[in-house]
Amino acid sequence: MRDRFRVWCMNETTPAPLAYVLGSELRNARIESGLTLRKLARILDVSHSVVVRWERGERVPSTESIAAVCAVLGINGRSRERLMKLTREAAAEPPNRVSVGKIGAADQMAALLEFERNASAITNVSPSIVPGLLQTADYARAIMKTGLPTAEIDKRVAMRIGRRDVITRHRSPVAYSAFLLETALRQPIGDGEVLQDQLRFLLEMSERKNVVLRVIPLSAGWTPAHAGQFILLEFGKASPVVHLEHHRSSAFLRDETDVQAFVSARDDIERVAMSPEDSAGFITDVVAEKETT
Repeated sequence: MRDRFRVWCMNETTPAPLAYVLGSELRNARIESGLTLRKLARILDVSHSVVVRWERGERVPSTESIAAVCAVLGINGRSRERLMKLTREAAAEPPNRVSVGKIGAADQMAALLEFERNASAITNVSPSIVPGLLQTADYARAIMKTGLPTAEIDKRVAMRIGRRDVITRHRSPVAYSAFLLETALRQPIGDGEVLQDQLRFLLEMSERKNVVLRVIPLSAGWTPAHAGQFILLEFGKASPVVHLEHHRSSAFLRDETDVQAFVSARDDIERVAMSPEDSAGFITDVVAEKETT
């Protein structure tokens, strides 16, 4: 019977975004059903480690395996169709993936959340605004206020603030580095009070041992940060991933050559950015400057 549940195996590196999404949905469905990992594995006649890898996104199950899981967990109708479709797409997912539109953005966000939770280090290069993980609720709301209903804005703000847990959690918080262009600290987002509160919050977060905040001065001239924002996610036992985001579109890069280009860009930015101490002093000066204007 085990042959019926053979799985398609990914390279044992970083799980692809869709594999992460699929694994998360399988895990949530199993938990809601009340089954343990081991009990589900026994019913399917596969090893416990196979189900673990499915749920972690380290392996993509075959469609036959997903059909069996759906039967065991009582998943029918559109939910079953979505899992089957997601499984086929995850198995065929290329190393680099671009998503556009509402549905694609939702899947990419789910994958980003999983990557952030499992990363050992995150580097966020943000040339024009404060990085999402360091935004206050009011600052985030000011960014999102155009063209969205209030309820949707509140939901997105809450999600963004919740993502910060990877930095602030007590157990193994991620090592987080943020690089901002000097102009991002002066960009008028929200009213003056919103921006001042945001800058004070940056100073507060920079005091954490696992957080490094560095400002890229205008005197540095052109840097790779000027080419656009990116997030470099690094893992203890897996290859790094790069996340790019633009208006209504986003992409994950896993191709080794492409990712290495962003690692090199990060290294170049590190060489010209202010030290953490000088950056904190600079932000303090900007706050004082805005308080007197």
